[in-house]
Amino acid sequence: MGIILVGLNYRTAPVELREQFSIPESAIEDYLKELLYQDGIEEAVLVSTCNRTEIYVVADTPTRALSSIETLLATLSHVNPQEFRTHLYLYQDLHAVKHLLRVVTGLDSMVVGETQILGQVRTAFLTAQQHHATGHIFNVLFRDAIAFGKRVQTETSIGQSAVSVSYAAVSLAKKVFGTLSQQTVLVVGAGKMADLTIKHLQAQGVERVLIVNRTFARAQEKALQYGGQALSIDRLADALCEADIVISSSGGQDYLIHPQVLAKRMTTRKLRPIFLIDIAVPRNIDPALAKWDDIYVYDIDDLQNVVASGMAHRQQEAQQVELMIEEQVTAFEHWRVSQDGVRLIASLQKKANAVQDAVLDSLFHKLPSLDERERKVVQKHLQSVVNQLLREPIASVKAFSQMEDGKEQLEIIARAFGLETAVESQSEANHFTVNHSPAPVKERQDQFRVIGTLSTI
Repeated sequence: MGIILVGLNYRTAPVELREQFSIPESAIEDYLKELLYQDGIEEAVLVSTCNRTEIYVVADTPTRALSSIETLLATLSHVNPQEFRTHLYLYQDLHAVKHLLRVVTGLDSMVVGETQILGQVRTAFLTAQQHHATGHIFNVLFRDAIAFGKRVQTETSIGQSAVSVSYAAVSLAKKVFGTLSQQTVLVVGAGKMADLTIKHLQAQGVERVLIVNRTFARAQEKALQYGGQALSIDRLADALCEADIVISSSGGQDYLIHPQVLAKRMTTRKLRPIFLIDIAVPRNIDPALAKWDDIYVYDIDDLQNVVASGMAHRQQEAQQVELMIEEQVTAFEHWRVSQDGVRLIASLQKKANAVQDAVLDSLFHKLPSLDERERKVVQKHLQSVVNQLLREPIASVKAFSQMEDGKEQLEIIARAFGLETAVESQSEANHFTVNHSPAPVKERQDQFRVIGTLSTI
């Protein structure tokens, strides 16, 4: 049995194609059942987010499994396989394991180190478990991968540096005030940037959020969505009197926050600093305010420097995570080899027992005069011979199961005892192993042209 992963993500497919492969939560059960219905597929997990759709399966024959997955993707997307093959990537066995670990740690994400994907993979795994789509291999693989993702978050700081403008704005505010839970925050604007900013603020414990927008109805929508307070644009001066932190991301060509608007605040809240963060282009905040006492102004260029620093830090941390991933892949491979050993021992014993039973049947047929006691004596001694013959091979299998290069030795033992079926299946899988990184388009075209040919056999 081999692990096979076929998928597409933000690197290999544009959003207009990715959205056609998005799997609705309500349809996951049906697609899991469809996969498991196919001959040779024993386990399946489907991961579907805005940036990726990935199908993980445990299967005995790679070509047959790939054909089934391709059919499923065509059904899901209503797109001809010829049109999406070049956008797919294929990983098998340890390459698939390594890819999964890069996914759960955020190394394969658009924003390196983001943590949301770990929860999404966990949900995908639990859903597959709920529908009885996972077995021994995926229960171990995904359980350990999720635990590993949590360990990376705990032992490294890969997810802690600012890598978006909105996150950087909140990080700067936190550096100035220490804790944000007691601060009143004014958000000017009601677009996507405002959404992200409010989410980051609330994640830092901010409880009081004022929302001002040129269109009051939009401000009300955001206030209802996030539990804030909506104010019309003509009350901006009043809102500034209450705010400790202002984050502005509104559209428009003119400054919304300028000396005249802040004049009221300066008379009512003297000596209380105000932190102004302008993430709009064109800018919303008059840069001249930076010269005023107790007013601190940062624009998007200041924040981009914070983002660049954060990205550099995450890339540095990513190197450590890559080393941790290699160790985790090795640990999983040792477990898989040990499981190969367990299966090989079972196969040896099964074949030996079959030979023993055949010999006994032949012997008892030729010696019908043996009574029950004599038959048991013969059976006992023959069983002893079989056990003694298997003792050394079984000991070798157990020893090789603990070795890094033990898989090749196990295959030699399997062939020596005429147990080639599993070995041939594994060898076929090895022919399809690809590099860790998604192949260039030309390579993917060649790769899936082969798969397409095999699918028609």
